[in-house]
Amino acid sequence: DVCSSDLFTLKIDNEECGVCEDCIDVCPEEAIIKKAFKVEINENKCDDCGECVDICPVGAIFDE
Repeated sequence: DVCSSDLFTLKIDNEECGVCEDCIDVCPEEAIIKKAFKVEINENKCDDCGECVDICPVGAIFDE
């Protein structure tokens, strides 16, 4: 799952993600949602703030 901007691209590695939902809770734009046993970034809502990258305890969200 990817969120693109002119600055960078956020990606979630769902194999590393433990679906703790910390990223969902911290996202100010409510751009991250849980679907089944994974999380997804809605690229239309994401403003690339990086809050989710900072809070992820396993480093499953990163910028490319």
